[in-house]
Amino acid sequence: MLNTIRNVLPWILILGMNLASVTVAKAAEPVSPPNSPARIFPPVGPLRSVSPEELEIIKERQRKREAEYAARPKPAPPPTGIFSPDIVAEHLGSSHRMENAWHDIVNGKDVYVWAGAMRFDPSSQVSYDPLTGPGLVVIEIGRPGRPNFRGKHLYTPTAVGSLRIIAAKGNILTLQSRQGNKFSLNVRTEELTPLGSR
Repeated sequence: MLNTIRNVLPWILILGMNLASVTVAKAAEPVSPPNSPARIFPPVGPLRSVSPEELEIIKERQRKREAEYAARPKPAPPPTGIFSPDIVAEHLGSSHRMENAWHDIVNGKDVYVWAGAMRFDPSSQVSYDPLTGPGLVVIEIGRPGRPNFRGKHLYTPTAVGSLRIIAAKGNILTLQSRQGNKFSLNVRTEELTPLGSR
């Protein structure tokens, strides 16, 4: 046993001297776990202030972008009066069958009136025939997706078929159903009134 210790002792001394020469590295910052935010978004260095020259360059670029935006050609204004079904109400979706529309500025706001009928009720999937279903008028003030947009649906009191705008005088529209019934729509008061039987 003593002999074995004598044989191992030199090796322990050599190992000890080798370990003493090893430098232990210490991380300057704590190491983050693999999926931690610190690894995904490494810390940004200190913010530096912008010099007056750099600030002037930024402002000049902004002025140039604003001038380019102002110089762009303005889109054509939407048509006023009654317009045809080739540009009618795609935003209302496939559940509507709109025949034509009317547009004007009323009290300083864009007002659109879409005339037609429902194809089907999205909630119940009930289908409507354009000849025998209720007529529909959709009044929209403003444009969809913009602030202060408002829409209203008005249905004919009886199932007279799809509606079409046939005349406009000021803010009073005349509509006719597929069955020949006529209605008056006051755009300001948003009232749909039957004009008598055909």
